[in-house]
Amino acid sequence: MNRRNFLGLGLGILAVTALPSTLSAVNFRETLPQAWSATKVDEAIKAVFGSNKTTEGGIKLNAPDIAENGAVIPVSFESDLKASKIAVFQDANPESTVAVFSIPDTGVIDYAIRIKMAKTGTVTVVAQADGKLYAASKLVKVTIGGCGG
Repeated sequence: MNRRNFLGLGLGILAVTALPSTLSAVNFRETLPQAWSATKVDEAIKAVFGSNKTTEGGIKLNAPDIAENGAVIPVSFESDLKASKIAVFQDANPESTVAVFSIPDTGVIDYAIRIKMAKTGTVTVVAQADGKLYAASKLVKVTIGGCGG
């Protein structure tokens, strides 16, 4: 083996070992099955967080006022809270829970996702921080193209 191959291999191994080892994913569909079958937002929030008592504020939620295509509605949210868990809910589809995220201690809450809504409804984002639940909601009017077309 020549020196260049040895150095290249050594730097590659060093780069792989320097990757963050704290990243992990939790399959909330397995750990919180009742959250994914809840048909009302309050029920889904209680299934995910253990309580549905929320305080408005702490989260900046961006979603369109009118969505021309209900199949791809852009939703983004950010927060300065030191949240451990954050979830997205909506009341336009039969199942209310859209997504649940675990936030690492050094994580930054600045997410952008696309959701599907069958009809006009309210999008709600809830974050758990310091033993409290913080929420932000926005009504999104869907004009055409929801889940059913």
